Amino acid sequence: MTQTEKFSSEIGVDLNNQFENQVYGTIMELIDSLDSRLIDNETKVDYATHVFAKALDEMVDYLDSPRLMN
Repeated sequence: MTQTEKFSSEIGVDLNNQFENQVYGTIMELIDSLDSRLIDNETKVDYATHVFAKALDEMVDYLDSPRLMN
């Protein structure tokens, strides 16, 4: 079983596809916006890595924080 199949099964096909499409769209927008910048490709990748790592850190912090249960 591939990871895509695994996550589609665990998360749900619709949500999985929606999220993947959103992330893909965001990456394409970032590529377009950085394309005209006079910076090297390594810096572009480093910047994108930084942004996505920061977002993942925020997700971990959110998931680790206590929440009230109904």
